[in-house]
Amino acid sequence: MKARLFLILILFAYHLAGSAQKTFVDKLETDTPGEGQVRIERDARLDSLIGKSTTKDDESIKALGFRIQIYAGNNTRDARSNAQKAAEYIKNYYPELPVYTVFKSPRWLCTVGDFLYYEDAYNLLRVLKRDTPYKGAIILRNQEIILED
Repeated sequence: MKARLFLILILFAYHLAGSAQKTFVDKLETDTPGEGQVRIERDARLDSLIGKSTTKDDESIKALGFRIQIYAGNNTRDARSNAQKAAEYIKNYYPELPVYTVFKSPRWLCTVGDFLYYEDAYNLLRVLKRDTPYKGAIILRNQEIILED
């Protein structure tokens, strides 16, 4: 009996820890005194497509989407320098595009854009391959992108 109660408490605590990050819809459905109530009927699978809020301070919404990788190097100073040069090049010629230069072990990456749809990423990829020296650019799937407000 005690073991069963302990297991239930552990599962309940795990559930609370997993639900700490709320979706946009969950924020809408939160009851606050003095305001109306919003209830949205939906399939639970849709929550993964909507996106998640990062923190209370940062109100940006994140979702899985696509980015274009324009540079991938190894774990050297030259690779870091080349990734930063690629980022500067894109920022100069395409200032409206978000550019990300990161180190994901064991290599330096420079990625461009936050695209929710593959078609949008593909259209920009064609432009980048045509107009920039980054002919080997590729589309990366399942990237955590930041949706604009």
